[in-house]
Amino acid sequence: MEINPNSLKNKTIHIILGGTFDPVHFGHLRIAQEMLNLFPQAKISLMPAAYPPHRPAPGASTEQRIEMLELVLDQHPGLQLDTRELKRTEPSYSVVTLRQIREEVVDGSVIFLMGTDAFAKLDQWYQWQELIQLTNILVVGRPSSELPDSGTVAEFFRRHQVDDLSELTEHPSGRVGYYEMPQLDISSTYIREQIKSGFSPRFLLPDVILNYINQHELYQEAHDSDLEKVNQCNPSN
Repeated sequence: MEINPNSLKNKTIHIILGGTFDPVHFGHLRIAQEMLNLFPQAKISLMPAAYPPHRPAPGASTEQRIEMLELVLDQHPGLQLDTRELKRTEPSYSVVTLRQIREEVVDGSVIFLMGTDAFAKLDQWYQWQELIQLTNILVVGRPSSELPDSGTVAEFFRRHQVDDLSELTEHPSGRVGYYEMPQLDISSTYIREQIKSGFSPRFLLPDVILNYINQHELYQEAHDSDLEKVNQCNPSN
């Protein structure tokens, strides 16, 4: 997909790549690099979630996930770390975060990245219908999943869809685009399962992250303190 460079002039473009990053891996980093290629003037933030209401509790502690992200971002100056969700005590609702970001980026474009698997369940998210008023959404296609072709989310996609991704930079919010990623189907869940089973996840994530995981013996057992925090939150979708 080619982006018209004139659409990017004098524009504030804030791209948000959220997730648990448990651990961060080449799949995350490749998505971020693809966004840098498409939108070279954009601010791209990796935003780890504290306790997302639609996922199990992270296997690594908050501090460990931050440290792993800092290790890789030191090598990628075009990317930034945004820890605002980790500072909250309540569940990580995206709509709350995007309200705050919209106050910071008043007239610029905000682009919220979502995988197709997450996007297919968008109507289960907290106050999901407000999201499109706060941000544009760029759905990043993964090899193992497809966009829904019927139902509430499919209709939502058709109503807000743009084919030219430049339109995401020309409007503060209200548009949904789709971008097909190159074949690189890596998930944090698979990496954790490999480690728990005693197999090496080498070549799925940066060596510096694998060394950190081995050093701290991560993903071999749950962190009781983090699980207690999650149970106290007892969030709903």
